[in-house]
Amino acid sequence: MNPKNRQTIEFLLKYAPANILYRTKKEILGEPIDGPEMSALQEKILMLPKVMKAFACQRESGFIGSVLHGCYFDGFDSTVELLKKNGVELSHPMLKRAREMLANWNDFENDSFYKSGNAMDEHGRGGFRAVWADLLLELGEEEAHPLIQEQVQNALNAFQGALAHQSPDDFSKKAVFRGEPCRYYIKGAAFPAANHIKILEKTKSWRTADSLATVKRAYAHCKEIMRDYHDGMIYVNCGYFVGPFNYNWNTTHTPITIRDFDDCPINFAWFMKGLGSPSVTYPLFDDGNPYLIDSLNAMLEDENLIDRITDEQLRMFKNYASIAPAWRKKESIMCDLYFPILAALKKAGAL
Repeated sequence: MNPKNRQTIEFLLKYAPANILYRTKKEILGEPIDGPEMSALQEKILMLPKVMKAFACQRESGFIGSVLHGCYFDGFDSTVELLKKNGVELSHPMLKRAREMLANWNDFENDSFYKSGNAMDEHGRGGFRAVWADLLLELGEEEAHPLIQEQVQNALNAFQGALAHQSPDDFSKKAVFRGEPCRYYIKGAAFPAANHIKILEKTKSWRTADSLATVKRAYAHCKEIMRDYHDGMIYVNCGYFVGPFNYNWNTTHTPITIRDFDDCPINFAWFMKGLGSPSVTYPLFDDGNPYLIDSLNAMLEDENLIDRITDEQLRMFKNYASIAPAWRKKESIMCDLYFPILAALKKAGAL
């Protein structure tokens, strides 16, 4: 570990609030969670106002919020994400109850997200049922659950089917939506997107030698097809636009700096949120930005990092990706910024 990374970890150990401190010790330093210090930190986490508010949204049935897919405290998926990113363990009784409810959910057609999400499912695009399966995985459900296996197979079919295409015109048609160029999927045409890839990267049971070879070959094929794609969002063709349903196939691999987010500050929040994700994944595609590790290290080594981030970038980060309970002190903001960068370096094996 380089001296600056060690120094940054020591900064977190000194100044971080309970939730960031807990995740630093667990995810970066590898400390077991059953020791007295970690148990005490977990108790502090459970007393955080946003954690208590999240659990207050849980219904008698075990459902959290009011809809499967939505924003914090309303959406089951995002509220579970909030709890996990704050360090709440899946062994907590309320999360176990949420998982058990979701694993046996039988009145899902009453969910307000069902109609639009099911339209995606009907076209093999991984909509409502993919979100449901992904949430089960996030809650620690076994991969053998029928819904998870269904969505794994759906994803494998999308990759297999993509091998028959030679251009975006083979599976989608050009259109204009709200004055912007876009495309919509041709009915019955298979092509993988974000939800398919997410499911495969969170599961292992399907990974035979043949399946891995097919998916990796198809992924490379899709990258080539989409290399010069610039037609905007891809939507689902079901009589009206549903979506978007996309995966960023042609991301450029260049060094990353804070200035890259000046034109679209919310992208800074999504970038940092992704770095600090608590999700467990099993990397499948060797398609990472080769400059990522150097870029993250450069951010940590920048003594003026916080001053280079614009007020709007900070506002977006605080609203969508921050973990610290309060930003009354500069140290709290710095802990919030440093942790996801260190977490990403740890996941990349660079610490």
